[in-house]
Amino acid sequence: MRISWINKFSLIDFPKHVSCIIFTPWCNFRCSYCHNPDFVLPELLKQKKDSIIPEKWFFEFLEKRKGLLDWVSICWWEPTLQKDLVKFCEKVKGMGFLVKLDTNWTNPEILKELIDQKLVDYIAMDLKHSTAKVKDVIAVDFDSKTLKNSIELVLNSWLDYEFRTTVVKGLHNEEDIENISKSIKGAKNYYIQNYRSWNTLVKDFSWRSFTTSELKKFRDISNEYVENVEIRN
Repeated sequence: MRISWINKFSLIDFPKHVSCIIFTPWCNFRCSYCHNPDFVLPELLKQKKDSIIPEKWFFEFLEKRKGLLDWVSICWWEPTLQKDLVKFCEKVKGMGFLVKLDTNWTNPEILKELIDQKLVDYIAMDLKHSTAKVKDVIAVDFDSKTLKNSIELVLNSWLDYEFRTTVVKGLHNEEDIENISKSIKGAKNYYIQNYRSWNTLVKDFSWRSFTTSELKKFRDISNEYVENVEIRN
């Protein structure tokens, strides 16, 4: 599997647990506020020297971290685009580590296979927007049935999970948060993440973050539909 970057030590993904985070290249979305265009766009990745870390090196690293790490977190930009993701997760699980997958909703077949074979222990699914407006964010065509199927797969699964939305002033409003929350009604966890300006895919992207009070209002709206709603500011 192609690996573009590794964070060897993290306490952020799982409080009280130690994890490493691996990032895979390429994405099938083109979100204007994406912070990592160098690894989203194939043409930019080709320009970066030493941009792919050998899988062999990663497993040698992981072997040395037995007893020190609990989780392996597989993150953006979209891991399910990697053809050998299932085999990769098999190897990680076979070494005794727990697996977290950060993903969008575009590959329910892969998600189902990972869930059915118990090759993933936690899924963090990114919901960019409500079904009616998601194309405005991802800037590509999509199938609403695929979105619905992926959400239902996670909601009905045996594993731990979270849904999350990065909210951007100018793209999201209270009605949007309510519509997203309705689509995951009954979910255990929903995280509302505030946008922070950085190296974005669209260079002249100038929309802003929300205030703390605005985010709390979003949380109150979502609490009507989801068990636990938290803000990541």
